[in-house]
Amino acid sequence: RLLAGGPRRAAEKVTEEAGELSAAALAGADDEVVAEAADLFYHSLVLLESRGLALESVSAELARRHAR
Repeated sequence: RLLAGGPRRAAEKVTEEAGELSAAALAGADDEVVAEAADLFYHSLVLLESRGLALESVSAELARRHAR
């Protein structure tokens, strides 16, 4: 259902979840931080999919950055 909204809807959810994770990190219990991090990861994956991008591209970018 989220994919039907395209990249714009997915991007909105990533922004929302990032804010919720930040708030949980400052004032929430550990289980809340974990739950919000899971939500952010999930919606980030949906965003990548909505753009036709693979998680492997992110992994490759991280590997490139750490190869320096």
